[in-house]
Amino acid sequence: MNEFAAKPWYKEPWPFILISITGLGVVAGSTLAYIGLSNPPEIVSGDFEQLGRGLTDTNIRTAQARSLGLSGLMVINGQEARLEISALDAEGLPETLLIQFQHPATSEQDRILVAQRRSAGVYSGSLDEAPHPRSRIVVADLPQSWWLAGRLHGDPTGEINLEPKRL
Repeated sequence: MNEFAAKPWYKEPWPFILISITGLGVVAGSTLAYIGLSNPPEIVSGDFEQLGRGLTDTNIRTAQARSLGLSGLMVINGQEARLEISALDAEGLPETLLIQFQHPATSEQDRILVAQRRSAGVYSGSLDEAPHPRSRIVVADLPQSWWLAGRLHGDPTGEINLEPKRL
């Protein structure tokens, strides 16, 4: 009669395959736990209700910019930002504008610039640091009754179109 000779368990491949699957689960879970614990989310503290209400777009600021016929073109050249705004009444534009370069992920890397009027519809200001290449640009008057928006796509040098749009 033919007798089956059983091999010892450590010479079979199946126990090691099963152990490796569960081992990979332990390694993946431990890695995710480490990443999650070492990168906690940012904690928001303080009274930000006023800021939140000011930045929430209810389409009023966009509609106001459209009614004024506003559109713009920004050119960033090194440390200087030059802004040309066209409007139905270019002489009625304010003396100073607020330009925000909003980082796509971290508010700590946002850049704010106050631009001064040089001539009718032309503003300029200097940047301390170059904005992130994927930043959103928001141009508004100081009371923020209207705004124009645009986005950097890659290299911040070049022309960026600004138009009234919801944020």
